[in-house]
Amino acid sequence: MKKKIMSVLLTASMLAGVLAGCGSKPSETTPSETTPSAGQTTPAAEETVPAEQTSSAEAEDPASVTGEFTYWTYTDSANNLVKAFNEVYPNVSIDLQVFGGDEYKTKILTALQSGQDVPDVFDLEENYMYEFLDSDIIADLSYMNIEELTKDFFDFQKASMKDSNGNIKTLSFQSSPVCFWYLRDAAEQWLGTSDPAEISAMLCDWETVIAKGEEIYEKSNGEVSLWPNITEMVKVDAFSFDPLVKDGKLVISDDWMGMLDNMRTMYGSKANAELGSWGSDWAAAWNDGKLLFRVMPSWDFFTDWEKNAGNVGVATPFRASYEGATGICVYNGTDKKDLAAKFLAYVASDDFQKINAENYNQVPASKAVCDALAENHSSEDFGGQNLMATYSEICNKVVGITPDKYTRSVQNLFQKWATDGIKAGKDNAGVIEDFKKALHDQYPEVVID
Repeated sequence: MKKKIMSVLLTASMLAGVLAGCGSKPSETTPSETTPSAGQTTPAAEETVPAEQTSSAEAEDPASVTGEFTYWTYTDSANNLVKAFNEVYPNVSIDLQVFGGDEYKTKILTALQSGQDVPDVFDLEENYMYEFLDSDIIADLSYMNIEELTKDFFDFQKASMKDSNGNIKTLSFQSSPVCFWYLRDAAEQWLGTSDPAEISAMLCDWETVIAKGEEIYEKSNGEVSLWPNITEMVKVDAFSFDPLVKDGKLVISDDWMGMLDNMRTMYGSKANAELGSWGSDWAAAWNDGKLLFRVMPSWDFFTDWEKNAGNVGVATPFRASYEGATGICVYNGTDKKDLAAKFLAYVASDDFQKINAENYNQVPASKAVCDALAENHSSEDFGGQNLMATYSEICNKVVGITPDKYTRSVQNLFQKWATDGIKAGKDNAGVIEDFKKALHDQYPEVVID
């Protein structure tokens, strides 16, 4: 489900205090590394679970495992994890505490900074996760044989769980592949097909998207648009391009400059509906078949299911990306690492990955599970479409780069200033100038030529 994007509520002085407390050599951190977000050095004595203990977990009677630990999160969906875990481990008590999205980042940072009332296990949202992961306050999950547990995960998932040194510091347990959402009856009328594979083949680049959109606009006398707005073009392209910030330096490749050109062409075309993403007009136009496509991850809040159940389809974009993820972390100072390991191992397991897909409509992080489910999958709400096959196809194409604190945030900055600049009539040089200023204001340590 969609994780609400968190507000950055902490002052610079608070963040500086947090960084100073980290045990991961903050004075030697380079701009290319993820900035530690909180700091308490690891206690000299800590409980760990030997690899052989976790590997023999299947032989253990789960009912014999007892204990309790605290778990903080920002999303109600964590209740699904706890419920499923307790059905297997009935004698482990989890003190789950769910906090409002806007306050959560501040709360977890403050707890980690102070070392007081720190949860044993906690969630981080993808939008800011990489501000935390380099800190040694967060346990390196190799203590629980995490590499073996996640060996069948999609490549981009395995990459996204690492800090800048390649250590796995969080468990990302569900995928959120970005799809082209459409209504089947509208697609049949204006595209001549509602088959997702045929739609994907028809819309193979921005040139074909724009051309088809202008054709539909003319045929419908201006009543139907194919594409919502230029902002969502970045959502399709961005993870197929080299990161904008690499090794602490801004590098704007030809791909990013080409995106500006495509956005400008789309903005001036009749394919563009110019409807703000996730707004009421945008949702209504799509549900009424007046907007053919919206770009969304596999989770969805905007379909009128009473009206369109059985009429929805999703197609694979010509480039692959994802949006929204939750990472589960373990506090390095906890004495509950053994129980935390059992919890994370269960969430990573094939059993839970299947439960999470079948009961809670989450796309598995595991490629093996996703592919297995796709063999006989059919969704009634989506006209019988094999959604897992579509989602798996997208996830297989997502580039397995290791994100850092700049990756998503700088993409979002580029998206904003490209959209605003093009609408204001600026050329590429003007757009880039504004983007660089905004980047410097947010990340003054980044080298900008």
